[in-house]
Formats: sequence, structure tokens, C-alpha cells
Amino acid sequence: MKHAVLPLSLAAIFSVMTTAYAAKDYVILEVGSKQIKKSEVEAIWQTLFPAGSAPEFDTVEEPIKQNVLRGVVSEYLLHDEALAAGVEKQDDVKAKIEDASRKIVVRKFIDMKTESLVTEKDIKAEYEKASKDAKDKEEVRARHILVADEAKAKDLKKKIDGGADFEKLAAENSNDPGSKKQGGDLGFFAEGAMVKEFSDAAFKLKTGQVSDPVQTKFGWHIIKVEERRKLKMPSFADSKDKIKNHLTEERLNEYVNKLVDQTQVKYFESNGKEKEFTKVPDLARGDKAKPAKAAEKADKAAAKAETTKPE
Repeated sequence: MKHAVLPLSLAAIFSVMTTAYAAKDYVILEVGSKQIKKSEVEAIWQTLFPAGSAPEFDTVEEPIKQNVLRGVVSEYLLHDEALAAGVEKQDDVKAKIEDASRKIVVRKFIDMKTESLVTEKDIKAEYEKASKDAKDKEEVRARHILVADEAKAKDLKKKIDGGADFEKLAAENSNDPGSKKQGGDLGFFAEGAMVKEFSDAAFKLKTGQVSDPVQTKFGWHIIKVEERRKLKMPSFADSKDKIKNHLTEERLNEYVNKLVDQTQVKYFESNGKEKEFTKVPDLARGDKAKPAKAAEKADKAAAKAETTKPE
């Protein structure tokens, strides 16, 4: 397969951090006394294409390889010239180097830390608790029509009471792009999966009933319940990753908040006057994500209720 010679952007090369490829790595270039591994060239090559679409470097024509390699050589030579000119000693450059170094080290530490934060036992315990909490719960399948004002909502409710087709009215009038093409269908969702006003109204309805206009922060809703059933928990295999991510985020936040809380931090205005610094945000202090939230997330995933609807 023929490949066109790609113009190589030095800026793209300079932005790449070296990635080590353990398999079949070797020295592909010598620039003066410096040796450059093929893994570094491969890392640069990958950045020239959308993620996952780069052809294998070894399969491309020699002119393309040479173009990439010249870019790598240019980077090393320009780096030497910059060091000789003392660029790295300039205050703005030093600050950027320190910032980049800090971010790389922090990112690596977080990766190391999260490996030990959540165990398989933790995930199973969380799933079992979520399953127990869901045992006697119901979920409903509902449709809704979302409009901007109460007057229009009342008019639509009047038409429905008079025999108008709910699905047709939703498709023609609803402001919810995620459900209007499906006649307002939101799928199944558990109690509490939507904003409170919407959820409370939906779970008070019997199958086939239509609500009066309900106001939420999204606007005015007319809600129709199509079905009710016992809450279906997704399998452990389907829930495992979501629960792990939830617990990891929760525990990492707790760890970071504890570090901040134990450290003296001072906060100043531009005139040097000290201001109060809130070490732990209100959400972390008083509204921590509870374990049951993992079940709610699993419920919502099972119900496929992810739209711009009121949740």
C-alpha cells in the first residue's frame, strides 16, 4: 500500500514524551554521542494520526521513515542548541519545566496509589450491598413531554385527556432531543434516578396514567407511565468496572482531602490580606457519595436512561 509523504511538524514532535516499548526495541539513530531508541520514534509516529489509526512504522515507505527520523534528529540538535544558549535557565522556561515535571510525577503517583485503593473484595461487597438495597425496589418505564412554560404544558395535558396520542404530541412538541424521536420514551429508570420532582411524580402514577404538569429545573413535563416492574440489577460482570471507578474516585478524593486538611494553607488577596481558605469542599464534607450511589449508577445503566432528560 502506498503512503503519501507526510510533512512532519516539529511542534508535534516536541510535544511528545518518550514512551518505552519493551518488545523488540533497539537503537535506531545515533546523533553525535546520543542514542535514540526506536520506541521514541514509534511514539512520535503515533501522534501524527488519529488515535489508533497509525499504520505500523515498519510497513511505510522509506521516504516517510526518513522524514520522521529527520524530525527526531532535528529535535535533539535543537535541544542541544537551546541548552548551549541557556534557554532552560530562563525563568519562564524553568517554571514550565517544573510544572510539567510536577504533573508527570503526580499522574504516576495517582496511578500507583489507585492500584491499592480498591480490592476485588471491596467491589464484591459494594455490589452485594447494592443488590440488597435494590431487592424490594421498582422501576418504571415512562414517556414525557418537556416544554418551556406551564401554559403549553396544560394545553398538551388537555389534548391528551381528550384522546390525543401522547407519542405523537411528544414527537411534535417535546424540547428533550434525547427522547422526542422515540415519542418521549425514557426507558426504565429507578426511583431517585431523575430529579426529585420528576421521580416523585412518575412513581405516584399507575400504569397508563398521565400526570398533570410537573415543574423541574428543565421546564414543565407531562409524564406517562407505560410499565412498572421489579428493579433489575445488572450482573456483577457488567457492574464491576463502574463500581470500581466509583469507589476509586471516592477513596482518592478522601485521601486528597485528608492531605489538604492536615496541611497549613494560607490564602491571600492581591493586597496581601489573608482570606479564609476552605480546605474541604462542602460536597466532600457533608454530601459524600454513599455506597448506595453505585447501585443507582448501575440501575441507570441498566435502564439506559442516559439522555438530556431530567436527571
